[in-house]
Amino acid sequence: MTVSFEKFLEKLQVPHSGKPLSVLRNPDLEPIPHANRVWGFWSFFAYWGLPNFSAAAISIGSALLSLGLNVKQSIGAIVVSNIVIALYTAMNSNPGFKYHIGYTLDQRMLFGIYGSSVGIIFRIGLSVVLYGYLSWMGGLCLNLVFSSWSKNYMNMKNTFPESVPMTTRDCVAFLIFQLIQMPLSFIHPRKINRAGVMFSFMTLFSIIGLLAYFVSKNGGPGPIYYQGVELTSSQRSWMWMLAMTIWYSGISPVMANQSDYSRYASNKVGMHSGIALGILFAGTFAPVAGMFCASASQGLYGEPLWLPTDMVLKFLEDGYTAKARCAAFFIGISFTGAQIVVNMTQNGYACGMDLAGIFPKYINIVRGTLFVQLISWVVQPWTFFNTSSAFLNSMTSFGIFTTPIMAINVVDYYVVRKTRIAVSDLFTMDPNGAFWFYHGFNLRAIFALTVGVALGLPGLVFSINTKLPVNAGMNNFFNGYTFFSVIVSGVLYYILTLIFPYKQRLGAVDTKDYFNAFSLEECEALGMEPYTPALEGEYIELEIGNVSSRKANAEGDVEQGKSEGSKSELEIREEIKE
Repeated sequence: MTVSFEKFLEKLQVPHSGKPLSVLRNPDLEPIPHANRVWGFWSFFAYWGLPNFSAAAISIGSALLSLGLNVKQSIGAIVVSNIVIALYTAMNSNPGFKYHIGYTLDQRMLFGIYGSSVGIIFRIGLSVVLYGYLSWMGGLCLNLVFSSWSKNYMNMKNTFPESVPMTTRDCVAFLIFQLIQMPLSFIHPRKINRAGVMFSFMTLFSIIGLLAYFVSKNGGPGPIYYQGVELTSSQRSWMWMLAMTIWYSGISPVMANQSDYSRYASNKVGMHSGIALGILFAGTFAPVAGMFCASASQGLYGEPLWLPTDMVLKFLEDGYTAKARCAAFFIGISFTGAQIVVNMTQNGYACGMDLAGIFPKYINIVRGTLFVQLISWVVQPWTFFNTSSAFLNSMTSFGIFTTPIMAINVVDYYVVRKTRIAVSDLFTMDPNGAFWFYHGFNLRAIFALTVGVALGLPGLVFSINTKLPVNAGMNNFFNGYTFFSVIVSGVLYYILTLIFPYKQRLGAVDTKDYFNAFSLEECEALGMEPYTPALEGEYIELEIGNVSSRKANAEGDVEQGKSEGSKSELEIREEIKE
């Protein structure tokens, strides 16, 4: 490699303000310092309330009712599913809260220093797809704002041919929505919490307004509410299971990378109570309100309106009055803001964090977020809403990939490691490190993940290609993978750890706070030496003897008259950083 090319690569490195930078480490990957952990009850309520208050969540009833369930049974499935989601989320929050590490380092803990790419790539793929999906939905919400300003915009002539599955108006709003999001890449994820709290209350009031308007104008909940059920007892049970999976699946990627945001928590009680309220209240109220609005709109217009964007455009078309325009503007701003915060926190920033884990020297959160913003249009999100694309049938598949990861994470953290982690081992490729496993890969976890994912794939194929003969057992596993994948992957992983027990530093914790991440109280509880400036450049190699062995070799070289022997310990450490 030429000197000029080395200098070019050095210029491409992420800004790191003198902090260590290596193939495993950059400032965005390090544990969050105590002073930066500022998320409390309302931040976590907003983080979980916003996706449940979003336009997509309100319309989930259309999918549940299409299974043959009625409104009451759909509500029951949502309530039970929310309880499961809250429990899964709480358990996945604690590694991030206690050790202040994100999803990326979680994956090193589970799958190994190199094997972590498996879980990270899963999450990157989902982030790109969902970022495009939510951006298109955000454009539809932004349409309400523009339509409240101009009737000509609302009635804009479509210049696209019929073969193109979108209108000119929707395309314009989508492009503008994408441009609005881009500057937010330069805002640190922890600082977007206040906007999240504001928009969570704005969308809550908007949903209450829509519910009151449609039910009041119709004089009751409408015909859908009174529909019966024609399923047999067995069919109803499996449809309940599938309904829970559909609701769970859309939120499962957020649950899997919960550590990305639980590491910002200022206190455990506030975090868990905010999560519980955001999931149990918002996650129940919004979809229930959506079903009542759709039922009332069917009574009013002869067809159900599931998306709040369709509801608002409908009453604008009925009467383009000052009152209607004012309501459309407020509702449009509320849902547009909600889509921005949800998309950035759960897909944009999340993808930036994941890419930083794969290319730490050259990608940080800002660069990774810009990447997903630029590439998300490739998934053509307009087809998700306007065509009968097979993707619509596979929306319930997201959890197939993330649920086994969550199950392995819970078993590994609570049962195998008993909540004890040596954080600095997550930044070393030394074979004696706790997370090196077999050449950097934890084959136990990878095998358990593969089995859990593989068992769900046949059901996914059946849902996409309805012409194939269905295997009842595989199809039922897919319908209920919310529970079955947890059991399969979690139990299998634990059995493998019993058969092939870990030998490297199991249960070890750091004796020093190398990252200035822990408060004095936390250091005392963990038996850890508090951070001092003298520890700034120190790596785990100092703990496990790697630097010591390097130094001993260097001293031996001095005796032999080699130039290496003139190197100081500081120089040796600098070599390791590189």
